[in-house]
Amino acid sequence: MMKKVLALMMIVFMLIPAVSAGTIDGSVKFLGDSAESTKQTREISLAVMALSGATSDLDGGIVPDISTLLETLLSYQNPDGGWGLYPGETSNVLDTAYAVIALERAYPHLDTMTKTKIRPALENGISYLFSAKSENGWGYIPGTPVSCYPTVMTVWALGEAGYTYNSQIVRDAIKYLENASCEIPGYEALALKLIAYHSTGYPVDKETIDEVKDVLLNGEITMKERAMLTYALVLHTPVDFDTARILIKLESYSKTSNDLVYWMNTPNLFSSTELIATTSFALMALSTSFEILPPSEVKNPYEMPCQALKNMQNPDGGWGLTLNSPSDEKATYYALMAIKECYPEKEAIDKAVAWAREAFQKDALWIEQDGRMSVGYYYALEILLMYNDLTEEEKAQAIELIRSAQLDYGLWGNTVLGPQPYETALAVKALRDLGVPSDDPLIQKAKDWLLSITNDGWGTYVTTRYFAYMLKPDVLTTLTVLEALDGIATPEELQPHIEWLIEQRINGGWPYWKTYYVWEKNKEFPGTPSVELTVRVTDLLIKYGHNYTNETLDFVMEARDSGLIEDKTLETASAILYLSRFQYIPPVNLYDIERALNTDVFQIIAPGMDPESVNEIITTLNDLFSGGFIPANSTVIGEESYIVMANFGDYCIRDYNPYIRFYIEDGTVTVGNVTVPTDKAVVLVPGKTPKGVVFFIFYEPENVEIAKEIFTTGFIRYIRGEAMVLLRENGKVRVIVVG
Repeated sequence: MMKKVLALMMIVFMLIPAVSAGTIDGSVKFLGDSAESTKQTREISLAVMALSGATSDLDGGIVPDISTLLETLLSYQNPDGGWGLYPGETSNVLDTAYAVIALERAYPHLDTMTKTKIRPALENGISYLFSAKSENGWGYIPGTPVSCYPTVMTVWALGEAGYTYNSQIVRDAIKYLENASCEIPGYEALALKLIAYHSTGYPVDKETIDEVKDVLLNGEITMKERAMLTYALVLHTPVDFDTARILIKLESYSKTSNDLVYWMNTPNLFSSTELIATTSFALMALSTSFEILPPSEVKNPYEMPCQALKNMQNPDGGWGLTLNSPSDEKATYYALMAIKECYPEKEAIDKAVAWAREAFQKDALWIEQDGRMSVGYYYALEILLMYNDLTEEEKAQAIELIRSAQLDYGLWGNTVLGPQPYETALAVKALRDLGVPSDDPLIQKAKDWLLSITNDGWGTYVTTRYFAYMLKPDVLTTLTVLEALDGIATPEELQPHIEWLIEQRINGGWPYWKTYYVWEKNKEFPGTPSVELTVRVTDLLIKYGHNYTNETLDFVMEARDSGLIEDKTLETASAILYLSRFQYIPPVNLYDIERALNTDVFQIIAPGMDPESVNEIITTLNDLFSGGFIPANSTVIGEESYIVMANFGDYCIRDYNPYIRFYIEDGTVTVGNVTVPTDKAVVLVPGKTPKGVVFFIFYEPENVEIAKEIFTTGFIRYIRGEAMVLLRENGKVRVIVVG
């Protein structure tokens, strides 16, 4: 016993005041060192409990080595399944309960081989506890009168082993505890009861929790009692503003030297300081409040389906409209446009261009024979232009070939239906790409004709000897014509058609037809939006002041993730082309924000908060963290780190965190899978900037005090998850962790 005390005292005397390396990291190091110097079952068990719970919270790459402590604990077990206070001593209920709890806490973090060694020890320990039961509880050793301390510890141990208060043995013991006076200090007994009740699922009334909060905020208690009660509190209630104050208070009492952090029950080194017990409960309290969910696999939200597109290339070098279909000029053109964003192999591109060269020659021969503009010829021509694979002589020949395919001056189409808007638009686009100026009479004639035949979109045009009329306009033809007339016709001339095109949007995108009629069923059906058309329309409309960028991004990502583009070349290529425009933003969560608060300089943007409150927040942040905090000169987010306190809708979250589901609709805000009223919520969302992070706090003006208290109460120290929602309910703030 004396050796153990001297060893702990030596650790304390060797501590030299310095900057803490982090409360959790430092206390893990302290417990790891201290527990190896003690021979007491109870202290080793407490250290194992605390170290096991802190495993996922460590920030500095430290992995607590509990294997040595477990080996020691197993070597202390007696043949009857129990443990004594020291190795070789007679088994007792109290130390056996501590050891069982420690082994249960460590079990999930062990490898399979170690688990096979631990499981028999656990089963034997639990068997010992069952055999030691006396009436409705446990004494210190079998056959002695029931006492509070061994009973509450055994209930905790059974709870860790999976027994609930529905079990008769647990129910009897809890009934005893509810009316028993305890031989240990009152608040230690209360804490252990609450911990034991939590482990068995036994409900605790609100009044008891409020009593614990009041004691921790205002009472005069020992440090061990504070650590134990704080741990009990965070087990029973989520971190709120009161709990944050309590955790901050507990942390403020820690002692720090070099990279070690610990808590002492009394300030007198020559009394029973109970360093390990007090530090263990303190660490359990802090690591419980910092509980981290297992990391999930993070997918780049802008991930491009490059491999799928590569796999669709045919052996002849081209791409078909669908997987394994014959190579098609349009499909190959879009595939080559997209494949440039995917680090393509030169051989694959060379084969595709070679295929396009052959298709170009065949399509040119078809035009000569049929006297019509060919869709295939247009896209084969565009491929060769894209790769500078046409000589000047070939370009001149192409211009003459397209001119020769006119039905009438400035008009292209077919001899059955007459001039067509689609073929005319393709011819105009091709001539312009070949270098024919937009003021060429031929192009001007085409423009005049296209603008003269309709005011609300283009489709198939029927010309008879006596009259001409437009069939149902479609998005593809209208879009192609508008692309061809871009820079030729004025925005005013195109405005009616732009408005028609906007009206065709359905379900987040653009279909060929917004609705179509099925004669067999005598019914009209809604169209199915296309990624190709949606991307092209979005690019066109933004030139005329209509921005659907974010909506189209949502649509494209949904189409990619739902499999709607699978095995479709145009859809896959268009998705790649659109997604490639967005910069990859690394995943970010609130733990990243908490870490950055200790390293970065943050600019504070708070347009709706008075300067006095902002200064108070900055003062608190400077007290709590090692980073720097200064007021921003504007509301614009730059490249560094920021804390932004603003109203809902003031900033676009997607620009800083595309991983979180976040949108506002009809007076509600949805964050992840949580939807709450905006007038009752404060939402915390992390984001990334090019050189730092951004911490968003969104709120309505009536909740400005809640937004302020996130900082002034110290709650900021306990942010966690992918996001957090603070919901005002019945005069209190409920905390919801997202993710």
